[in-house]
Amino acid sequence: MKRQILTFYSSNIALLVIITLLLTSCFKKNNDVKSNDNITLGYYHQHLGDSLYTKNQLNNAFKSYLTSNNHFSLAKKKESITYNNLRITTIYLIIGDPNSAQELITQELFDIKNKDESFKTYIYNTLGICNAELEDYSNSIKYFNNSLKFTNSPDSKNIILNNIASNYISLKEYTKAIDILQDILSSNVFKEMPLEQARCLNNLGKALYLQDKSQGLKELEEALAIRLNDINQNDIYRSYINLAEYYTLNKYYHSAHDYALKAYEITTTNKNKKDKLQALEYLIKSSTDSPSKYYADYIDLSKEIATETQQAKNQFAKIRYDFEQHEQENIKLKLDLQHSELVSARSKNALYVSLLCLLAGGVITSFIYRRIKHRHRLDKIQQSYLTETKIAKKIHDELANDVFNALTYTQNFNLETPETKNHLLSDLESIYKKARNISLQHSSIATDETFVTHLTNLFNEYTTDNCQIIISGLDSFDFSLLDKNQKITIYRVIQELLVNMKKHSMATIVVFKFNEDKKYFKIFYSDNGVGIIQENIKSKNGLSNVENRITNIGGTFIFDSTNKLGVKYNIQLPKKNYV
Repeated sequence: MKRQILTFYSSNIALLVIITLLLTSCFKKNNDVKSNDNITLGYYHQHLGDSLYTKNQLNNAFKSYLTSNNHFSLAKKKESITYNNLRITTIYLIIGDPNSAQELITQELFDIKNKDESFKTYIYNTLGICNAELEDYSNSIKYFNNSLKFTNSPDSKNIILNNIASNYISLKEYTKAIDILQDILSSNVFKEMPLEQARCLNNLGKALYLQDKSQGLKELEEALAIRLNDINQNDIYRSYINLAEYYTLNKYYHSAHDYALKAYEITTTNKNKKDKLQALEYLIKSSTDSPSKYYADYIDLSKEIATETQQAKNQFAKIRYDFEQHEQENIKLKLDLQHSELVSARSKNALYVSLLCLLAGGVITSFIYRRIKHRHRLDKIQQSYLTETKIAKKIHDELANDVFNALTYTQNFNLETPETKNHLLSDLESIYKKARNISLQHSSIATDETFVTHLTNLFNEYTTDNCQIIISGLDSFDFSLLDKNQKITIYRVIQELLVNMKKHSMATIVVFKFNEDKKYFKIFYSDNGVGIIQENIKSKNGLSNVENRITNIGGTFIFDSTNKLGVKYNIQLPKKNYV
């Protein structure tokens, strides 16, 4: 069979070369869009977005940044796209959608080594803010610490340290927060920045009274005194609400109620509904006579905020969707126009080109069919042998020598002494762990409702301090539509990719994204490791096994060769109704 395929290929290679040259000659065209034009338009829409953002016209600013990104993408202006994405992320945070903000800004991590130092600071700082909004305070601190590495400004460093201290307060690690804040204040770095000085004092007061409710009042009052000299009502509100919390903890309800009422009055001016809700909370806590009069307002406002937040998320999701659809339509119109012009200019050769295309399609289809048919036949024959060989090799490489050494040790040493006995027990424990790992890799896989849990455990096994695995869409992925064989294949494929990543890629960030459409289930993998040369991808046994597994259940496995950093794989499986 192999000889037949090679003969078929050799007999048609000359024809394929001729067809390729002719088609290239027929369809070659110049790029009508100049790079300079796209750069000019990109900056125009970027500046327009900045202007609209300053005026709080977030919808239109969002559209302008997306349009700017489209032009910068054509001109390959990566840093300008990063700037726009940071702005879009900020808009997502303002409307209360930290998940979309985190998803967007995480994309910037894959090429962060090639970015300017200032961008690295902003990217990590923004990720710190996103994680804090998602109440993942430990990861927030990690990103803020990364941000510190790329800034030389004492002011910026201490602002970031203040953010870190705020996260420690949320984690109830008050001593760490107090140490950081006291160091900042003793350095006098904010001497010319009173609002930052007040923010630091306010955070210190909060950490102190949460650690010991009798402490922190002096710092809170100093912060308020500074803020009352400024027109920034949001900062004054924060002082009032912290003083309300302090007095509530100390059961001075009259004072607590006074400050909660002052905070509430500010929210009626700045129209910040989330702050208003918090002020109502402390009015309820500090009311000794009739707190029920605030309950109805609190409940109604909670519902209103939830509704408006969801509406804002939906609105911006629709803007992005409509924009992408519009861009696709524009591309289609341009292609249709180019196609019409091409047909008109080359009408005399239309029949000739069609015949060549049909012939090329027939030759290529026939070749691919025979090649795939041959490969599938060999795969089925060799699959059992490869599995047995793989297990045997693992046992020989990882267990045989260790077992032999343990036996030799029992023959050569007196096992009655504690030292030799402990040494033998340690060797036996090591042998057990290796045998257990081999067993786990080839054990049966649960395909019932616990499948997602087993898959999550697999991701957790490969998550370390040096490698963060980000999972998107797993909870909404409907595995019930997959049969048992497909689930087993997905588990083994993900296991192969993780093993290959750990052995070869040296990646620090790995992303798995699960989604589906009407016909297909899709799994996207990407990391920021050392990457794979496309010519060598077939030589990687792990990746060859992955492709074979996916192909055997009717799916496709695609290696993205355009990626310049790390690797990207696309896996696609047909749903039952479309197999």
